[in-house]
Amino acid sequence: MFKAIQGTDHAILRTLARTFVRAGNNPAALLCLDHFFSSPLKLLNLSFIEVRALLSLYLDYVGLLNKFWYDGSLAEGSECQRLFGFQVLRENHYLVPEHTLLHEKLTNQSGSNRKIMEEYRCSSGKLRRGITQIIRSRAHDRTETQNGACRDVHGFSPCLRLLVENKCNSPGDPNGEGSCTFHHIQPEQLTVDWYHARLCLILLQFQILDLAHYHGLDVKKYVLAHSTRNACGYSLNVKLLAWDIVFSAPSAFAEARIVRES
Repeated sequence: MFKAIQGTDHAILRTLARTFVRAGNNPAALLCLDHFFSSPLKLLNLSFIEVRALLSLYLDYVGLLNKFWYDGSLAEGSECQRLFGFQVLRENHYLVPEHTLLHEKLTNQSGSNRKIMEEYRCSSGKLRRGITQIIRSRAHDRTETQNGACRDVHGFSPCLRLLVENKCNSPGDPNGEGSCTFHHIQPEQLTVDWYHARLCLILLQFQILDLAHYHGLDVKKYVLAHSTRNACGYSLNVKLLAWDIVFSAPSAFAEARIVRES
């Protein structure tokens, strides 16, 4: 794992993350996913199957961040202790090693001098606040980047130029290659299965935004009266309605209400 992290081998990190998730090794899985998603997702020209796999993996990532966010145990051998590497000295006394993300967060907040920075000691309250701030920042910043990647492909919408004219000459690209950010699909591929696959991606992105508590300026909170079951086959309380992110819809549709009776 550490060799893959050092070498920025995303393929191996992705495989290891899945293995650790199945094995219930949450600290190792989160470490792999955190490095995997350190770079923005590139969804352009990927199939719906590939996009869904990446979004599902990101959902696992946010789910693990939430788990550590709400995990209250700082005991020796706890998952938080294994992930962040702090040492338990005695009751309510902890030592945070140098050259760690948690150490940097705590020392920057306290303005400690160099001597104290080499051995940073703190109480459980300060340690927990530092961990919470790191996780919240990760969830927000990474989801903002991930959400931008979905916006860049115009909500997984089909390329109308290709459908109507049977060719795509994107503006700014004389050859019509590489610049189109819409999904290239042939008319015969516009089936019910295609529609369900696209709907699944949209609802999956809603779930990511909800789980990450991402309330950006371009995301509108949505009050839901019912519980719904999405196309992926699992229960989802849709609390967010996004425009110009997933749907790339005009503002006239911003107040649209989506309700499915149970």
